[in-house]
Amino acid sequence: MGLGWEPAYRGKDIDLDASVIAYGPQRNHLDSCYFGKLQIIGGAIRHSGDNLTGEGGGDDEVITVDLGRLPQEVTGLVFTVNSFSGQKFTEVAKAYCRLLDGTSGEELVRFDLTSAEPQTGVMMAKLIRQFSGEWEMTAMGDFVKSRTVRGMVKPAAQAL
Repeated sequence: MGLGWEPAYRGKDIDLDASVIAYGPQRNHLDSCYFGKLQIIGGAIRHSGDNLTGEGGGDDEVITVDLGRLPQEVTGLVFTVNSFSGQKFTEVAKAYCRLLDGTSGEELVRFDLTSAEPQTGVMMAKLIRQFSGEWEMTAMGDFVKSRTVRGMVKPAAQAL
């Protein structure tokens, strides 16, 4: 998952946060990977670290998931973005999030957050492990009023 945005030209900095929430078979919250917890599930899910301003080109925060290393009890993942500093996505310049296939580099889904809803949280996409063991990805784009990943755990579980 890649998240990018441009820094504020006037006023205070903008801090967007990429996160992924891991769930078990009963939609039970197993763990969350975000700026405050850079590795979960034995390192199968890793966060690049917190970017507080959006400075620089390309993705400002990246989360890498090694699906092959996830234990069987992980059956669902929900990728989220929050505006920790409280600005609504419509107030952030060139904000986007995208999901890529790490092997091929193919962009699977991309959301332009700047032209989205005036909210502080979004559930971008979900991955659900099928009975065959394969993972199925669904783009979501569901907006939530939440500045932190903690506030996303319940709505994301309901979205699985």
